[in-house]
Amino acid sequence: MTPNAKLAVALPENCFINSPLFRSIFIKNTMTFGEKLRKQKKHIKSSSVDTYLRNIRRLRKVKGSLPIPESDHSWLTSKALLEWFDKQPLNVRRHMATAATISLQVYGKTSDAWKKRQTDSMKEFDTDRRKRLLTDKQKKQMPVKGFDALKSVISTMKKELRHILTKSVNEWSFNDLTRVQELVILSLYYDFPLRLDYATLETKKTDKNCIYKNKKKPRGWHIQLVEYKTSKNMGKKTFKPNTANQRLLNKFIPATQILTDHGYLLTNQSKQKMSKQVLSKKLMAITKRRIGKNFSVQLIRILYAMRNRGILESAKQVSEKLLHSQEQSLQYAKKDP
Repeated sequence: MTPNAKLAVALPENCFINSPLFRSIFIKNTMTFGEKLRKQKKHIKSSSVDTYLRNIRRLRKVKGSLPIPESDHSWLTSKALLEWFDKQPLNVRRHMATAATISLQVYGKTSDAWKKRQTDSMKEFDTDRRKRLLTDKQKKQMPVKGFDALKSVISTMKKELRHILTKSVNEWSFNDLTRVQELVILSLYYDFPLRLDYATLETKKTDKNCIYKNKKKPRGWHIQLVEYKTSKNMGKKTFKPNTANQRLLNKFIPATQILTDHGYLLTNQSKQKMSKQVLSKKLMAITKRRIGKNFSVQLIRILYAMRNRGILESAKQVSEKLLHSQEQSLQYAKKDP
């Protein structure tokens, strides 16, 4: 029997403490901050709520300690925290302003100070983004060959792992799997530079994010994305990795299914499903070791877009002249008979 149930039994039935109103107030006031956040944001993706909570914890630790207070919002409006915020670079201010705004919503409060700071940081971010300039940090991380630096590394890794890739997957060790997995990660990002969605792929056909094999046309491995950052606007997406990755996945996925039982594409050192955070760290470790510069997912996506900048700019110009969206313009560009 739960404590609430014991309380209800011990008191008269008509007692206020036994009423639904009291119980709803009691439960609400005993929820942790994280639980309140998840309840209030239940209409958005769980991964987005996780990001909010992670940034709110980060903000709380600046001038306080965890856990996040359940009902006292005064820590957010302290002069010391606001002064700290104003000294931070834009990339920090942008995320921390959102964290503060979301926190205030959970508390049922508002703050003109934070509202102004969030508006200002977003305007500054949008202005910088329209300039399309690399940050100083991105310039330092930029490899000489740009996006194609990955191609050279992939070629080298294939030669190094040939002795594993040519033997039966039944003979693979877990160490073999983790070594080939590094090649798989780089190869997939070179083919399709997604965000961290590769960590969410189940290795069977589902109605969620997955990678599955079609035995009928179109044959081969397909990646299906249902839940991702822009899924609300873009909808479900399915795409097919290139021929080189098809051959690689023909080996890697069966080996993963033999050597692990979590049912996902990527595996951590504990033989469990790899999280997005671990994938991000793994990607940076591989590129640091192989290229000398640690690539974040964001940098890979920037490098890919830079390599295809001419195509993107041409498409934008055509669309503007036709007064259409790029999708509408493509409908006008008929294929040759």
